[in-house]
Amino acid sequence: MRNSPCMFYCKIKESLKHGLKVRSLIRSVIVKSFQIQQLLNHDMNKLAEKNKDLVQRLVNWDRLLVPLENSLINEMTLLNNKDEEGDRYKLRELNRRAQHLIQHTQNQKNCRRAKKLFCNVEAKCGFGCLVHHYGVCLFLAIGTNRVMQWDLKAITDYPGLDEVFMPLSETCNNITGGKEAPEWYSEKSSNPTPVDTEVVKVTLIDSHDRQTPFAPMTIPEEFYPLVKPIHGDPLVWWAGQVQSYLMRPKAWVTREVQIIKQDIGFKHPVVGVHIRRTDKSNEANFQRMEAYMDPVANWYDKYVINNDVTNITKLVYVATDDLEYMDMLRNLYPEFTFITNQQSTSHADTSSRLSSDGLKGIVTDVHLLVECDHFVGTFSSNIGRLVYEMKQQYGSDPTFTTTNIDHAYRYWGQAIQLHKAVMDHKPSLGFCKRAAPDMRQIDLSKMELMCEIEIKVGDIIEVSPESYHGYRSAGKNVRTQMFGAYPLFKVKDIIKTAPYPSFYRTKSFEVE
Repeated sequence: MRNSPCMFYCKIKESLKHGLKVRSLIRSVIVKSFQIQQLLNHDMNKLAEKNKDLVQRLVNWDRLLVPLENSLINEMTLLNNKDEEGDRYKLRELNRRAQHLIQHTQNQKNCRRAKKLFCNVEAKCGFGCLVHHYGVCLFLAIGTNRVMQWDLKAITDYPGLDEVFMPLSETCNNITGGKEAPEWYSEKSSNPTPVDTEVVKVTLIDSHDRQTPFAPMTIPEEFYPLVKPIHGDPLVWWAGQVQSYLMRPKAWVTREVQIIKQDIGFKHPVVGVHIRRTDKSNEANFQRMEAYMDPVANWYDKYVINNDVTNITKLVYVATDDLEYMDMLRNLYPEFTFITNQQSTSHADTSSRLSSDGLKGIVTDVHLLVECDHFVGTFSSNIGRLVYEMKQQYGSDPTFTTTNIDHAYRYWGQAIQLHKAVMDHKPSLGFCKRAAPDMRQIDLSKMELMCEIEIKVGDIIEVSPESYHGYRSAGKNVRTQMFGAYPLFKVKDIIKTAPYPSFYRTKSFEVE
């Protein structure tokens, strides 16, 4: 029996009063438990480094504390998953509706009359960076109801890129005049582009706030009240919808992924790990091997308990640009079975990454990591964030099936992220002396040494995603103009909604 869209909307609305409160509380408890775990682990490691006589006591504490932490988090996760079962249908339906909205804006019936946005990416960067630049254009194209156009053949660093993704539009692929079109400027700029301009161009060399609501880290105002009760990260959910549409693979990519899976013995359960080494030091600190493998071990411990099994192959799919790292993993963690896409790894070094083979390797790596039951990686990496985004298209919330071990999630070109203080916080070691410094000049590697700032209930903080430390973040208090660190449990996200085209104003759409 078919239901009207209104009936679907009403069913979700009915669940808001109960579902929003219960699900929000469960997710909040899980997040705070992770923060306690990260705080304890961090301080225990620091104590062990400086006080050698305490090492044995800390080792014993770790031996007992870690299983207790895992058990607590596991039971809360089970409670969340049990409550989540009824929401998976709703999430799949919202995914379908989001894809329908995007498809509608990009497949306008009359191409000649349709307004268009040509995305001119001139930035020289890696694959993950490149597709995120194109994503910035797609956010804007959807929000302004324009058909996005691109010329992937012009990206000479990645030969064959135009053969990787499906066309953005099935009805409007003519890019004539795109490169000569006037540059698009927001209505908030000093020289805004007239809204009736037929073709506009967005040139991306670096990433900055373009003063538009149709940007990463906003969400359509129509979807937000529906997503909020059933997903832990609504802003990333929408980013995932946009990025997944942009990166819909052509048939040969899907076939290639299936061939690789068969060749390397890829099967479930499997944890995916992305470890980037060769050029990582340019963007973020190296992470210890344990930082990657501890979450893997914890996930398998919980899997064994929850599925009442004792003899399983603890499979780990590793996507890395360092073949020697694979040997180190196998030597230090013999209880795990490590698999990798050998072709991808051999072409992932900086000398051959920009090639057709390098492109094939990174594309298949991303799809394999997305298919893993749990993902461990770094959000300082565009690939790590890309995997998290594309996991949003699966019919469940990946918030707790992804472990990020460094920076907070961000999207280049995003709207400024804001936190609102829900508790007062007074620094224990005095106030920060730096007033509103340039965040780019701060040594983010010394986050644990960064001074704290005072916050009061209601304060608004401009967040620095690079300054994430698991249990605390950093940013500028708008009221005091002071920059520094603060505990995450004392703030909440401020969600920005945007007036994207309405789903209900597109063609009729019925729910099965």
